This record gives sequence, C-alpha cells and structure tokens, in this order.
Amino acid sequence: MIDIDYIMTLLDWNESDENQCYGLELAKRVNCLNVFLQPCNKNINKNVWNNCAKILSDKSDEELSPYLPELFRWLKDLNWPGAICIYDRLIISEDELFEYELKVSITTAKAQNDKLWLQALKNLKKERKARDK
Repeated sequence: MIDIDYIMTLLDWNESDENQCYGLELAKRVNCLNVFLQPCNKNINKNVWNNCAKILSDKSDEELSPYLPELFRWLKDLNWPGAICIYDRLIISEDELFEYELKVSITTAKAQNDKLWLQALKNLKKERKARDK
C-alpha cells in the first residue's frame, strides 16, 4: 500500500530533485488521481502542484476524462504552479467529452465574470483548432 501523505511530502518543490523524482515514481502507482488535483490542506498546497500536474499530464485521455472539469478549473490562473503543464496536456486531448466540458467551463467562466479564466479557455480552444488543421 502506498502512503499518499508520504508521496505528497516528496513532491514538495522544497525537497531535493532526487526526492521529487522518487515521489513522481511512487505516484505512478496511485490509481485514484483526484488526490493530485490541486491538493490543498494545512500540510500540502501549491508547493506540490507542479509535480501533481506532471503526474496528471502523463495519464491517458481515458484516465483523465472523469477529471476534465477540475483540469479546466486549474486554468483559472495560468500563474498557478502546474497550470501551463495542464494547459499543454489539454491541447492534445482526444477525449470525446473534451468539447462538452470545455463549453461548460466557458459558460461557467462567463457567468462568474472570470475574465482571466475565460481568456485561458478561449486560447485553449483556439490552439486546439489550430492543431487540428
């Protein structure tokens, strides 16, 4: 059994590169991916997000499909650790639900008047169209 708290400790950007690499290797064995979706509690916060994004980006479209709404929410601020990594992974997604979930996220961003998030989502949509040409 893998102790997720131990893995998260290793994924902290304050850890050595060696420890972070070990944490990334251990994380490959974790089946429940939601633990890597911007975790935040008293011990774990943005200091692990970049490594969490790397973990998620290595997963297949099928594995990421249930988490598309959360992945789109990660793009609310492209300055957040791991946001660009998630953005780049979403550009290449071939998931059947992608367009639907993107449309829902765009609608939500508009309703919340979240201009930064809306711009990131529109840019994502534009880059995917350019890629598909």
